Amino acid sequence: MADVGDLEFFVTLAAAGTMTEAARHWGVSVSVVSRRLKALEERLGTPLVHRRARGLELTAEGQQYHVRGSEILQQLKDLESTLNPDPKDLTGSIRVISTVGLGRVHIAPLLHDFRRRHRSVEISLELTSLPLSASVPGFDIAIQVGRVRDSSLAIRQLLPNRRVVVASPDYLDAHGAPADLDDLKNHELLVVRENEGESIWRFVKSGRETAIPVRGGLICNDGIAVTEWCLAGAGLAMRSIWHVAPYVREGRLVHVLPDVETPEADVVALFDAGVRTSPRVRTLLSFLRKQLAQRCIPLPTRQAGAALHW
Repeated sequence: MADVGDLEFFVTLAAAGTMTEAARHWGVSVSVVSRRLKALEERLGTPLVHRRARGLELTAEGQQYHVRGSEILQQLKDLESTLNPDPKDLTGSIRVISTVGLGRVHIAPLLHDFRRRHRSVEISLELTSLPLSASVPGFDIAIQVGRVRDSSLAIRQLLPNRRVVVASPDYLDAHGAPADLDDLKNHELLVVRENEGESIWRFVKSGRETAIPVRGGLICNDGIAVTEWCLAGAGLAMRSIWHVAPYVREGRLVHVLPDVETPEADVVALFDAGVRTSPRVRTLLSFLRKQLAQRCIPLPTRQAGAALHW
């Protein structure tokens, strides 16, 4: 039996042109995309693509599946557009769960703004320091920062983000800046521990991710509190750019180890891939993406081999 999810997957894969680009689009690893394609080809009983050095090349069967699949998806989209209400007339409830820091600083105010525009929508927000999963019973959207542990979830990027190590000018005047990653052990580290037995700072060296376990004398499950410690000169902290960029621009915090890259830690929305989202949820996701881009300082750029340009 035809599967709409498979059609959407293959049409998107064909448009991406490469496994890598498709994986980047969905926010998953290339191996996840490869396994999904293999399962689809096995179900259909025929190869759909040839893997070439320059990218993916559709087989004759793949071209047919792509063309007819695109037509079917457009027909479904046209059908749904006749059923979806005008955004001005949205009704019903939306249940959102978010990590604490991001939720307090950005998500809660934005939900208030959304509610003022859509008075017939009821919104509930829960803030948590626990690892998130959209499969948490009772929630439509889960919003978090960083890597997604469950690759079966549907993912939508809301804001590009990375984490960086920062310190106050007072701390650096008193203790100096770490010379390299090995030197971190000689500094006071401010640790965010969100229901994890061990806190990890992640960096990218020679194109490979490096995980460094960290310990410190000040530990908290609230990143906002850790940032306040950092501003007060208590030590080094690894914080999201979305949160500390204003302090760096104001000179209240300094980006240390600026030549060391860190992995992507985007702000993402998670939801059940097996459940079609309602018009009100889709409208909220689009609203959050647009508003976060306006509220947050753009991700600093980095030239090859150079520090971030704030």
